[in-house]
Amino acid sequence: MNKLTKTAGIVALGLSLILTGCSAFPGQSKGDPQPVDQAGSKEPDSADLTDEQKSKAREKIESALNANKEIFQITWSPDQEQVLYIQPGGASKKGLDEAYLWQIGKEEARFVRDVQPTVRSLSWSPDSKHFIISEKLAEGAINSIVNAETLQESPFKPKSMDTPVWKPDSTAIAYGNEFHEYGETWGFLEIYTLGDQDSDYLWKAKDTYYRVESWDQEGNINYTEEDIPGQKTQKKSTQNIRPSISGVHLGDTREQVMAALGKNYQETAPSGETGHFPEPVYRWDYEGIKVFIGADSGKVLEINATSPQAVTDLGVKVGDKAEKVFAAYRSKYVEPESIHGGTLYGIFKVEGAAALAFNFDTAPAQYPRQIKPDHKVTGMVLTYPEIMDDSF
Repeated sequence: MNKLTKTAGIVALGLSLILTGCSAFPGQSKGDPQPVDQAGSKEPDSADLTDEQKSKAREKIESALNANKEIFQITWSPDQEQVLYIQPGGASKKGLDEAYLWQIGKEEARFVRDVQPTVRSLSWSPDSKHFIISEKLAEGAINSIVNAETLQESPFKPKSMDTPVWKPDSTAIAYGNEFHEYGETWGFLEIYTLGDQDSDYLWKAKDTYYRVESWDQEGNINYTEEDIPGQKTQKKSTQNIRPSISGVHLGDTREQVMAALGKNYQETAPSGETGHFPEPVYRWDYEGIKVFIGADSGKVLEINATSPQAVTDLGVKVGDKAEKVFAAYRSKYVEPESIHGGTLYGIFKVEGAAALAFNFDTAPAQYPRQIKPDHKVTGMVLTYPEIMDDSF
């Protein structure tokens, strides 16, 4: 029997009798048969209760929780039908605390799992179907995403600096993370979609902190970007999109490439030389478009287009004037500074920690490029900075 049952057994018993008219089974464990009344009906779910019964049930649970001064991190679900909380573990837990989930209409809380005594927060998905346990990890947190019905945890545990923020439709979370090694600090704004094996970068920058604040109904992720000295802080907003050329995105699979461009391509198998690619690559040659696909990952690493039919997700084509490029991209993105020195004019830092580079009919040896409004686009490359032998 858990501590809450010992402290508030009378209240919980009264709650069960009021709501179900059945005999209470204190100490019932997960997997035990549900208690039944004399008519043989199961203990009711919250969906079986009237609004008045739900209100009374919430009040009873809140009274029971507040009566135990050792309980903390009391966090109700958005639908107000489930509550998470933490209480100290017993001597056998060797310093660990215990997390519980209590649903209104239920006789007692369900044990979720032991947790570190450094839990930073508990947070619910907007649809009340999942919750996150954020436990302290160095300066940040490691996050466990739990299915509220089954109590099963996602095998992927995102690491973040703050509590992740849920997408309004409950399918994904956004959060800031950091990486420190060899005297360098990198900041990341990451997206994790439930069910995926890993997270994706939305933004990535050296000597930068990202703090996600909200994710609104229009799809805007609102965040703070701060440089490490703390001298420049900007409030920004971005969409979780994936830039593309002719419908092909970085990270796409072979099947997705064929769906966008068709099956009329010539394949060049990987050679021993990978250049700046992080792995051996297959090259698929379409008419005026080259797609490089990782041999190990099976994901698109670069799209290189010179075809007049090639078009970006913002509607820029090969042959368009520079003034159209800058009107479309400079209002949304920055042309970064190269680690080799100088601004990369005509190259934009875009979502997915990627780079979209436009080639123009300028003098080949000219650096930095002096791009005039009437210069025309001769090619477009969607890739990653590392593949360009740069870092931004």
